[in-house]
Amino acid sequence: MSFDTRHKSRVILDGVDRAGARSMMKAIGFSDRDLSRPQVGVAHCWIGTMPCNFNHREVAAWVMDGVRAAGGTPIEVNTVSVTDGITMGTEGMKGSLVSRDLVADSVELVARSHMFDALVTISGCDKTIPAMVMAMARLDIPSVMLYGGSINYGEYKGKRLTIQDTFEAIGAYNAGKISKAELKALRTTPAPEPAPAAASSPPIPWPRPSRCSVSRRWASMTSRRSTAEKRKSPLRPASW
Repeated sequence: MSFDTRHKSRVILDGVDRAGARSMMKAIGFSDRDLSRPQVGVAHCWIGTMPCNFNHREVAAWVMDGVRAAGGTPIEVNTVSVTDGITMGTEGMKGSLVSRDLVADSVELVARSHMFDALVTISGCDKTIPAMVMAMARLDIPSVMLYGGSINYGEYKGKRLTIQDTFEAIGAYNAGKISKAELKALRTTPAPEPAPAAASSPPIPWPRPSRCSVSRRWASMTSRRSTAEKRKSPLRPASW
């Protein structure tokens, strides 16, 4: 029994009466060939407010290369994120749990409305991970979620540190065990870089995500494509 890989997108893109929809897609660079392939959403939580999701655009670029190599057409979707790691202890923390449902709703809204045939999601914190899974479960289309990875460690006096060390240093300062200068030094050290591509990978220089096992696979699949082909994204006029 065969599976129609364009089980959703045919409705929104095929036929004479959908010429307007195709025109709008062509206006941003999609070709007729792109629109004849399975439409795969690539949803991520890139945002400039935290390191947890700051590498998502870079990881998404690898994902989209992989989708193209596999015969699909990737469509990037960006949503929001709120971290309680930064907002805790303030009024802003009230938005952290709420953000989980907002992320799930926004990804579901775009994927359902634009009738994606499949979905790849990229998440990076304890709210975006369940949010993406929630969206995938609701949509019930072929889907996979990728984790963007843990934040790289920092170093202070030869010791590897994480953000936990900063929080512990706050308590040590309040208890009079360390100086304000040492607290400041620790505060600027633990999380100097965004997450690498995979938590299980050894620390690697930001922003290369190619150590991710999935990205390695996609990288090998796309290595045969010429540089010119990879960078080709001409804008085409809408015409039939």
